[in-house]
Amino acid sequence: MMAANQGDTRVLDFLRTCWRHIRHLRWVQMLLLGLILLLGFGVTGAFYDNYRDSVDTEKHNVRSSLERTTQLLSERIGQSVLLNNRSNIEQRLRLLETMPTIGVVVVANHQGDVLVRARKQDQTLVFTDPTGPQSASGDTGFSGRFPALGYTSSITFGTRTVGSITLRTDAPHVQASTDARFRQFLLESFVMWCVLGIFGGYLFIQTRFENRLRRQLHVDPVTGELSRFGFNERFRDRDRFLHQALLLVDLYDMKAINAGHGLAIGDRILQIVARTLRATLGPRAAVARLDGDDFAIMIPATQWASVQQIGHAVTTALHAVRFDEIDELEKIKVCGGAVIVGPEDSLSQRLSEADLALKHAKQRDWGRIVCADAEFIAHSQSTGAFVTDLRIRQGLKTHEFEYHIQPIVNVGTGETLGYESLIRWNCEGEMRPPAIFLDRFREVMKDDEYYAYVVAMRRALTQQAARSGVGFLTFNIGLEDLNNLQNPDQFAYDFGADCPNGPEVIIEVTERGLPQHFGDDLTGLKTAWEELRSRHTTLALDDFGALESNLYRLRELDIEYVKIDKTLITAVIDDPKSRAIVRSIGMLCEALDIHVVAEGIETETLSETVLSLGIPIQQGFLLGRPQPPAHYFGGGN
Repeated sequence: MMAANQGDTRVLDFLRTCWRHIRHLRWVQMLLLGLILLLGFGVTGAFYDNYRDSVDTEKHNVRSSLERTTQLLSERIGQSVLLNNRSNIEQRLRLLETMPTIGVVVVANHQGDVLVRARKQDQTLVFTDPTGPQSASGDTGFSGRFPALGYTSSITFGTRTVGSITLRTDAPHVQASTDARFRQFLLESFVMWCVLGIFGGYLFIQTRFENRLRRQLHVDPVTGELSRFGFNERFRDRDRFLHQALLLVDLYDMKAINAGHGLAIGDRILQIVARTLRATLGPRAAVARLDGDDFAIMIPATQWASVQQIGHAVTTALHAVRFDEIDELEKIKVCGGAVIVGPEDSLSQRLSEADLALKHAKQRDWGRIVCADAEFIAHSQSTGAFVTDLRIRQGLKTHEFEYHIQPIVNVGTGETLGYESLIRWNCEGEMRPPAIFLDRFREVMKDDEYYAYVVAMRRALTQQAARSGVGFLTFNIGLEDLNNLQNPDQFAYDFGADCPNGPEVIIEVTERGLPQHFGDDLTGLKTAWEELRSRHTTLALDDFGALESNLYRLRELDIEYVKIDKTLITAVIDDPKSRAIVRSIGMLCEALDIHVVAEGIETETLSETVLSLGIPIQQGFLLGRPQPPAHYFGGGN
């Protein structure tokens, strides 16, 4: 009984082990395992069906052979049985030696006395003593069960029944043939299951290796907490069911600590920080080390007040940690960003928001956790913090970007001289201002594939302006882009300056960036412009009078337009010095044969004041807001 119980226990342990391995299989491997089992049982069933068919065929052949042979012999030995001629009967029965399935023959007369009895030995009939009654009944037909079948037939001579003959199979021989077929079935099945077992074993070994590798990837080797991979796998989308607080925590100046004290000390600090986080937050929290000095924390929370409490607890606990064994390092500074992650939220999006809050904390206030709540996100969106190169590229492909134009008017005559071209982004039905996307937009334009979209927009606008008889169009361009354009024909093509009967194209470069890119030496810009300009393109200096103005630039650059910055223009109403400066700029530019444009004209009073200072060419909301080209070219006000 004990042995039986031990055997059952071993079987159960084996089944549990198998189930443990099966549970760790991924769905692809589970599918492959299911296909292996299905294939194995299917092929085994086919082998078994083949075996049963062969046995059934053997049974049919044996029965047919018994019946035909018995009837043949009964016809040949009828006269010999009538005359009791045993020698002749025995001679006739020698035919059975060629039939391996026949094992016993008994011939009897009509009275039931056995005349001949023989048994086959080594394919030779051995005749035995015929005395004694026939063991079989007098019924004709089949008797016994396969493989020990017998068949009895009457012996007739003429119309008279003179006896009977009974043939029985050589049961051992027939059984041996059947057993051979069964062994073939077992062998085929065994080989097939061995092949499938090898493949299945490979799956188990691969799964075990992958599970070990995944465990190693899930765990950070320094801290023993989750790694970035483990964190992403554990909290991946559609696998979360609770609202949780996500905190990103950054340690201050870990690179300097590693450089000054060594990597071993740096790892020691990381281990202490991880243990402190674990002790502070308890088992409900998941702690992960994402990068060198960045930690992520996930802990159930639904309210921002709870998130703030968690953040305060984390910073307080870490600031209280002392590193007495490390010289010149008593404590470390930390900061972080926090968001609330819902079950249906995108983890990558929430990580981006938390990372943005972390960057805000780094710039503003080391020592606290910044919550990326709705107000923070709205402010970040308004400054373009979430605009990516990928989103800009998608917008260019789907024609979300377009040029709007703003009129530049001679208020003395009322004539619209031309228009400034301003890029706009119609993103998800909302018109985004350039301040949100312009920096990323200029980065994307460095890719020739996407720069082609901008060129197409410029040329389409220039062609519209040509059909409407516009005098000039202005385009803003980065100084670094102007310096990189070396082919005049390509330059004219990119801005539509080669359009027949088209408007004059004015390229605006901002004065704000000149010191940054060229310093006091404008030779590079001057050379680039001289190589690129043509009879259809001229240069304008934008934002003149803002912070970095320098009269040297008016002398060195072949400028035809100067646009005075809005900050200086709006001050002329109340500030006599500003009026004097603007009047002087106008007089200086007139002496240098440079046209002056006053930007930021938003009221009648401001427009009249600037006109009185000798500057009639003006631009601003009073004279027209930026609108799609059809608004102005189509006859709009």
